[in-house]
Amino acid sequence: MKISTLGFPQTEESKLGKILPLAKHRQFSLQPFLSQELPDALLLFGDAAHYATELDHLPVGHSVKIVVVAKQPPLQGIYYHLPFPLVASRVLRVLDSLFAANGMDSTLVKTKLDEGIIPEALHDAPHTERVIEHTIDEIEATPIAVTVPAEALENQTLPQYRVLIVDDSLPMQKALALELEKLAATVHIDYAGSGEEALEQTADKQYDFIFLDIMMPGIDGFETCSQMRNRPNMKKLPIIMLSAKTSPMDEVKGVISGCTTYLVKPIVHEEFQKVMQRILKWVDNFNLRGQVAGNSGN
Repeated sequence: MKISTLGFPQTEESKLGKILPLAKHRQFSLQPFLSQELPDALLLFGDAAHYATELDHLPVGHSVKIVVVAKQPPLQGIYYHLPFPLVASRVLRVLDSLFAANGMDSTLVKTKLDEGIIPEALHDAPHTERVIEHTIDEIEATPIAVTVPAEALENQTLPQYRVLIVDDSLPMQKALALELEKLAATVHIDYAGSGEEALEQTADKQYDFIFLDIMMPGIDGFETCSQMRNRPNMKKLPIIMLSAKTSPMDEVKGVISGCTTYLVKPIVHEEFQKVMQRILKWVDNFNLRGQVAGNSGN
């Protein structure tokens, strides 16, 4: 499958070029966008309106799939959406699903993309059974339908969460703590400076979610995450990996080890809050489901 781009910064173009060869179910290759040799998919960086001239020159009845790469879905329903920033597992999943859905209209394809299909590039990797349970798609899934007693709503207070920050950098610990204070919740924070220390603390305490740095003294974040996922009580726990930079292979290794999603350091306020809204939504639904199950068993 031939992939072309328009408007991509050089760094993002290079990153995409490293991601595409990771696919195994289909072969993807980057090529310049040429009217005489149309690609199978054309990725637009940012607002599709910026590329009106190029799109107007496409022949009538063309089969090129137009994909907008942006944080928010395009307003034009005729285009597909690939969320930005580019994450290797997500790019491969979207492209694979896109071409697996030939003949479907835009709405059906977008629905298909939200089903959480695991990229073929990970199928032959070790421990891939962990991947299905811990991708970000699980957090973005439709909330579980439960009935909340009226008295619980009347006595509603700010939700409380217990969080573990695993990072050997004191400035990073403080930066995360400041961001967590801005949430509409009461957050109790514990800290660990290494993977070994984090494994000890999680053996004694239960947390609602964990921030886990990749590069640390002793065992790294990938191995720490993998060991955590081997514990039955931590298989569903949201684990947010922290990295100063993410290469495509690092992202794949993170998914295989069981991380839920990534945050790039230094922390960007808007991106942090967006990720946390999805994390807290999942935690609240998961906890509420457990409460309802417990009550029904009494």
